[in-house]
Amino acid sequence: MKASKDLSTNILFFFLFLLFAIFYIPACDKKTPSKSPKKHFTEAELLGKYRPKDLTKEKVDSIIKSIKWETNENPNILGSKEAKKGGTVVFGYSNYPPTLRTYGENSNELITQLITSITYETLLKIDPITYEYIPGLADKWSVSEDKTTYFFHINEKAKWQDGAPVTAFDVVATYDLLIDEEIRDPYNNDFYSSKYERPVALAPDIVMVKAKLMQWSLFLYFSNDTYILPEHIITRIKPSEYLTKYNNEMMIGSGPYSFEEAIPNQVIVLKRNTSWWAANLSPNKNLFNFDEIRINFYTDETVLFENFKKGNTDIAPYIYPHTINKWVEDFSPGKSDLVKNNCIIRQKIYCGKPAEKGGFAFNIREEPFNDIRVRKAVSLLFNREKIIKKLFYNEYKHMDSYYANSIYENKNNPNIRYNPEEAIKLLEEAGYSQKNLNEEGYIVKDGKPFELNLNFYRSDDTRIETLLQEELKKVGIKINLKKVTWATHIKDLDERNFKMIWINYTTDLFANPEHAYHSKYADKPNTNNIFGFKNKRIDEICEEYNGEFDLKKREKLIKELDSILVSNYLMALNWYSEDTKILYWNKFGTPEFVISGVSYSGEITFKLLEVISTFWWYDEEADKVLQEAKARKTMLPGKPYEIKVWEELKKKYQK
Repeated sequence: MKASKDLSTNILFFFLFLLFAIFYIPACDKKTPSKSPKKHFTEAELLGKYRPKDLTKEKVDSIIKSIKWETNENPNILGSKEAKKGGTVVFGYSNYPPTLRTYGENSNELITQLITSITYETLLKIDPITYEYIPGLADKWSVSEDKTTYFFHINEKAKWQDGAPVTAFDVVATYDLLIDEEIRDPYNNDFYSSKYERPVALAPDIVMVKAKLMQWSLFLYFSNDTYILPEHIITRIKPSEYLTKYNNEMMIGSGPYSFEEAIPNQVIVLKRNTSWWAANLSPNKNLFNFDEIRINFYTDETVLFENFKKGNTDIAPYIYPHTINKWVEDFSPGKSDLVKNNCIIRQKIYCGKPAEKGGFAFNIREEPFNDIRVRKAVSLLFNREKIIKKLFYNEYKHMDSYYANSIYENKNNPNIRYNPEEAIKLLEEAGYSQKNLNEEGYIVKDGKPFELNLNFYRSDDTRIETLLQEELKKVGIKINLKKVTWATHIKDLDERNFKMIWINYTTDLFANPEHAYHSKYADKPNTNNIFGFKNKRIDEICEEYNGEFDLKKREKLIKELDSILVSNYLMALNWYSEDTKILYWNKFGTPEFVISGVSYSGEITFKLLEVISTFWWYDEEADKVLQEAKARKTMLPGKPYEIKVWEELKKKYQK
């Protein structure tokens, strides 16, 4: 009886559950529709979202009819007619970037910027020779008479890598992302929100951008510095999700290369976008030739150079001062048969590029470097003469300007040179007396020894840091060298967790002092005013410079700014070279100028990845000959050691 009763009960429950499933669950579904974002919007819906809300359709039509479009129909053609598509180029770097994202936290890392420049596109590009605007995503453009309103017409051929058209809506959505505080990018948040009103789509292919200020540079920054992202992707996720999802992958772009894969601390791979919409436009002919770009990452620069020598990478690391010994010794014709036999090409390229700025930067927000006398004293103890002669084989010059080797350099800046006697006097004035030394020989002030931590991230080379450590020890300052990873170094820099730190900055083609020196960024993390510098006259110069349309007057303002920066000793400045030194395996074709001084993205050429990926090509026949020469240890035809074609090209085309 019990078993029969249990069976009846189970049957009853089964039918009740079946009725519940048939009637109740679908009803619930109808009452609670899915909240997943809509994947596709109609053109009318997008216009409703991104069009100007305060203008009637008639007014919009009137504005469009009144636009006086301009374009550049004859840009310089720099691609070589000998270029061929195909093959792979392998680069090597020692520091994997903290993110691959185009925007957001940590996105100003150099490798990220380099891969961004060939995966995504801006509205306009810069002619590397004349510095004139040439079409990018926009095929024509216009600036209002009052110079505060810009119009861009999106090329009807422009496509994302998934085949979707690039539209004015993408431009507006990119702006919306840039000003969103959730991406943790305070500089971009502030810059775009304070400089521009929200752009509006007058039509699917026309975007209008209004600047809040009349500044000569605002058209440049919006048209050439702003990489456009796909609206149909970035608006379907929250900004916080954008930070995490695209931390180690790249969303689709519209450029000549697309993201293939990334393995942290090992490799980033890009593939040529064979359906790139702009491939056949005249400025792009014979450019972006490699089928694949691989960026391999190694633990340090010593391992990196070893892998280049073995042929595991094709291009040697950029020759920095701290690796100049590789150039002079390891890869000289007298020391290397590979160089002697022209298997590895060794060249100096003079392309007129302004110098990178760098050195030991001081955090002037707190002791001891809130005292200018201490900053000057440490600068005077930085024995650059000894370093340039002993370590750098006299291949470099003293840097005495924040704009060295450029039109902005102030030649009247003081030349700070090694002077320990003067340094001691300054330290005494600041209360760091040689009479107050502890048992270890270090200065004591207010019961505390004068002691600093100094990061180093190149595990194979601490010669510069060690020499500074020795010089400071002589006057009673203790430096503790702290081994960190590159990621930790950048984190300390962004979070201002340092008193003194080594930095190197690339230089803008057109000076942009506001982001690095204006007071409003002094107390914000993740900005380029890493020093905490506040100066009323600097702020005034930044404002005057932004509003000055006369180039000569802008030069004068930056020279004044340069003098103020140098006299405030924000950094113990380092050194620079007038040429770019490159080493590469002899299996590539290059244009006559080899590398340009400026890229199409308007960036000064410091890193080789962007310009090599743009102009060079793989030569299969040359590679076969190279492999035979390596095996037989025979000599190949050489290439010129010094290349000075770029300046000649500039004179020719600028006429």
